Amino acid sequence: MNAEKSLFKFLLFADACALIISMVAGPLNHTAIAIGAAGSAILISLCLIGYGLYVWPKRR
Repeated sequence: MNAEKSLFKFLLFADACALIISMVAGPLNHTAIAIGAAGSAILISLCLIGYGLYVWPKRR
C-alpha cells in the first residue's frame, strides 16, 4: 500500500507539472507543447479519478 500511495502522489505531481507547462507554453505560442501537456494532464487526471472512484470505496 505504501508504494501505491507514493505512486498516486507522484502522478498528482506529474499532473500538476503538466498543467503548469500547458499554462506557460500556451501564451508563449508553443501550441504543440501546450496541447500535448494539456492532453497528458487530462489523461492522468481521468486515470486518478477513475482509480479513486473504483478502488477507494472498496477499502471502507
